[in-house]
Amino acid sequence: MAAKMTLLQNPTFNLTFPAPCDLKTSVFRFSASKTAFFGGFGFQVVRSNTVTKLVKTSALRSGDGEKKVGGAFQHEAFLKASIGSRSEFMAAEALEATLNQLSKWIVFALFVAVLFWRNDAESLWIAMGSVINFIVCITLKWIFNQQRPVSTLKSDPGMPSSHAQSIFYIFMISVMSVMERLGVNEITLTVTALALACGSYLSWLRVCQQYHTISQVVVGAAVGSIFSAMWFWLWHAIVLEAFVSFLWVRTVVVLGTAAFSFCFLLYVIRNWILQ
Repeated sequence: MAAKMTLLQNPTFNLTFPAPCDLKTSVFRFSASKTAFFGGFGFQVVRSNTVTKLVKTSALRSGDGEKKVGGAFQHEAFLKASIGSRSEFMAAEALEATLNQLSKWIVFALFVAVLFWRNDAESLWIAMGSVINFIVCITLKWIFNQQRPVSTLKSDPGMPSSHAQSIFYIFMISVMSVMERLGVNEITLTVTALALACGSYLSWLRVCQQYHTISQVVVGAAVGSIFSAMWFWLWHAIVLEAFVSFLWVRTVVVLGTAAFSFCFLLYVIRNWILQ
C-alpha cells in the first residue's frame, strides 16, 4: 500500500525525443544541399540536379514552356520563309528588268527574221511601215504630252508607249504574213495566240518597270495593231498593182525603205547602243 502511494506521488515518465540534428537530417535529407533560412530556423534545403532537369523537361513539354519554345520555332520558320520569299521576289524583279531591256532586241531580231523569210517586195513595204509607225508614235507623244509614271526614268512623254506600239505592229504584221503564206489553220492560229501573248507580256513589262501607265500601253498597242492592219491592206489594195506596173513606184518604195531604214539604224545606234 505504501509502495502504491509512493508511485502515485512521484510518477516517472520516460519519453525520448530525437535530437535536433536527427530531426534535421532525417526529415530533410537530400544530396547536393545548401542552407536556407526561414525566420530564425536554418534548414538544409536540397536542389537535386536530376529533379531540376526533370522540371525543365516538363516545362518544355507543357504549359508556358511549350508556348515559348513553339513560338520561337514558329518565329524562326517565319523569318526563313520571309527571307526566302524576298529572295524569290528580288530574283523575279531582276528577271523582269532584264527582259524589259532585251525586249527591243528580241522584237527587232524577230522582225528581221520575218523579212528575210518573206524575201519579196512586200518586205520592203513592211520595213518602211515599221519606221513610219515609229514616227507616228513620236508625233502622238508630243501631241498628247502626257508624263510617265516616274518622269525621272525617261524625259520624253509617255503617251502612247513606243515599245507597245512597235511590238504590236511587228507582231501583227508577222501574224498576217504567216497567214498570207500558210493560210488559216491550227499552226497559224497557234502562232497568232503565242504572238499576242508574248506581245502582251512584253508590253506589260513597261508597266511593271514604271515606264508607262496601263492606258499608255493600251493606246500604244491599239495604234500599232491598227496601223499594221492598215499598212498591210494598203499594200494589197493599192500599192502592189502600182508597184508592178510603174517603175517610179518601185523606185519610191525601194529608196524610201532604204532612207527610213538608215535613219532608224542611226536611231538604234544612238539610243540603244550608245545610251
